[in-house]
Amino acid sequence: MVKRRKEEEIVGVLEFEGRTMEDPEVMQWLAEHKAQNGGKIRVSRGSTGVRVAFSKAADMALWKARPDRRDKGNKSPRS
Repeated sequence: MVKRRKEEEIVGVLEFEGRTMEDPEVMQWLAEHKAQNGGKIRVSRGSTGVRVAFSKAADMALWKARPDRRDKGNKSPRS
């Protein structure tokens, strides 16, 4: 008897440069994603940082916006 593995289609991959899987912010993002969506993503080490593969385009869009939201929140007001 041959066991079959369920293979999910990957719709996109994002790589967060300069981050590792142990980065507290990345770990927080993963926990939030798992709480909201059940954790249907794959995380690995990429060439320049942590690489996240998605099976849903909507999940990828949410993750793509994460660094942008962080950068906007950390900008200091200009005088």
